[in-house]
Amino acid sequence: MLDTREADSRKPVFAKARRSGEPECGEAERALRQTTLTLSNAYLRLDVRAGTHGGIVRMDWNDRGMWTPVFRRPDRQSHLPVSRELSCEPVIRIPDVAQVVQIRAMSSGVWATGAGRPLPVSGAALVDDWEIDFATETSLRLRAGVAECCRAVQTYELDGPTLAMTVELENCGCTPLRCGIDIEAVLVRDPHARISAPAGGIWIAGRAGSAPRLVPTPFAWQFGVAHRLPATKIDHVFTRWGRKALIEWPARQFSLAIVGNTDCYRLRAHPEDDSFSFQVVTGQSGHGCIGQGEEVRGLTVLAAGKTLSRGVSFTVERLASLTKTTRQPSE
Repeated sequence: MLDTREADSRKPVFAKARRSGEPECGEAERALRQTTLTLSNAYLRLDVRAGTHGGIVRMDWNDRGMWTPVFRRPDRQSHLPVSRELSCEPVIRIPDVAQVVQIRAMSSGVWATGAGRPLPVSGAALVDDWEIDFATETSLRLRAGVAECCRAVQTYELDGPTLAMTVELENCGCTPLRCGIDIEAVLVRDPHARISAPAGGIWIAGRAGSAPRLVPTPFAWQFGVAHRLPATKIDHVFTRWGRKALIEWPARQFSLAIVGNTDCYRLRAHPEDDSFSFQVVTGQSGHGCIGQGEEVRGLTVLAAGKTLSRGVSFTVERLASLTKTTRQPSE
């Protein structure tokens, strides 16, 4: 059933998103523009936020008639530096444009992002005003403008126990653009949660915030077979990943298979949190210690008029039936 409702109540919202060039709205008006749509089938239920934030609020799995959370928003005490509004969202990285916007904002004293917050040092472009382009009971497409030179599209599709998520970025300018797309999901963590996501190397932060360096993956973090999440804090970008990961919750008797069309991921987990983050990233760009102007490996030089696409699929299954093949997102 397709359910369109306001973010904090179940009333329909027909407020129109702010167009480029219009003055920034206040908190009350911004709240009115946050519309949540629910996609569902016999296996999954997905709440997706449109408006000033675009992404997944939560995803639940139908466990024999009981809806069990898979994606969840981190609580206020969480160590995860991710959106408090969403549990899964795209991160669009355009370092050159982000730097220009930040310099203008610093010189004028006003942040020009529409969200009243500074840009992160990793060159992420803040995207407001995601508009609903198409919606059915099991699929949804959102559109938004990015930094006045790009158009972004998010597409969600439920197919049995699988959620396919695609994010596209089109260069609408006249010159090539360095860019990347990450997709970050916040997952439930319990004492028995396990992960299998083998990778050949990791990026390690240098001293005094210097650029990260690539080293072979330590044995304890190779995750070649299902392994419990580390008992210590971990926040690293893994590279030479086989594009498949498996998260298992033995106590809850289900698993989540993740398939992406990139060879890097970022794992962020803190032992005191009840959630952790798995992020499909564009190479080294996912590392939080990269400053503006630094050379970033993994970013795509997107020609004018061309489109960059990032796809991830999430398949939920009971641990006793892990034989179904997960489909590979298109490149």
